[in-house]
Amino acid sequence: MTWTLDPNFFNQIGLDSGALTMLGTVVHSFGEAGEYRGTVHRGDGPESTFYVSVDNDSPIAQVNVDLARADADGSEHPAGCDCGCRESRRYVVHPRGYAVFHVSGGSGGYWVNVRRADENPDLAAYDSRTLHPGDIFAGVLMRPGRYALRNELSTTAAEITVPYPKVGKKAYRPPGPLDIECGKEIKPRKINLHPLQGLNVHILEPARIAIELVEPDDGPVNRPSQGRAGWRKQALPPK
Repeated sequence: MTWTLDPNFFNQIGLDSGALTMLGTVVHSFGEAGEYRGTVHRGDGPESTFYVSVDNDSPIAQVNVDLARADADGSEHPAGCDCGCRESRRYVVHPRGYAVFHVSGGSGGYWVNVRRADENPDLAAYDSRTLHPGDIFAGVLMRPGRYALRNELSTTAAEITVPYPKVGKKAYRPPGPLDIECGKEIKPRKINLHPLQGLNVHILEPARIAIELVEPDDGPVNRPSQGRAGWRKQALPPK
């Protein structure tokens, strides 16, 4: 088996809850039983559809909806195939459970629109470009530096610092995600993350979360360089 690593995982800097990439996830609970139809969008155009049955009798607490999968099983099918493999994806979840909208690969930029399948005009559709109270936006910032976190639907803002990683004797494991609240204010206002530590933004007021790199941290200026004379001497421990 040959493993390939998607370069977008490292090239994406910053996060936007209304344009999901591989590094951002939206968690939403439907709350009310019923049949729902979702449309995946990338920019202004629709990409694919899916259906969610929110069932009081379902034991399932979480369904993962991959927005990058246009086909039912994510694979390519021959032209003229009528085996039913291109049917829209279907999920079942308990009303108190959650739908996790994520992106498995590519450059991203996805958002979803979900409404009752009966197209009841009296019921507003869920548009992930505006997060609702109870939603969670989760993400990881790969590049060290200083970031600005904003709610694009208000003037609420905060600052995030991701330090440059330090080389140690033991393998590094990032701690669990840091929980943040976004209501009339973002708490805490000063957010200090460990390298590769995730963050969960709990939505208390309507929000679109944007995280933008303000100042990168490329590490110590005088760190050893493999191309410099004396690099090997610095890299090896003393005898």
